[in-house]
Amino acid sequence: MLDAVNLETMGVPTVTFVVPAFLEAARAHARMRGIPDLRFVVIPNDYMSETDEQIAAKIEVVFDEVVDDLTVGP
Repeated sequence: MLDAVNLETMGVPTVTFVVPAFLEAARAHARMRGIPDLRFVVIPNDYMSETDEQIAAKIEVVFDEVVDDLTVGP
């Protein structure tokens, strides 16, 4: 996440993937680092035990959100 904060500080838009259990902590961390509008996409936390195909199917669901966040902003 620090990479996202550093890139955003340089004007490079980012999207950070986060699992539900860490979303609020990630938001708090972003606020503490001065980037309260850092964009997050929540992904299921079971991705570590899935195949590449299963992960790709889940990412496909949020793909438009990622593109919008990177091109349109918050």
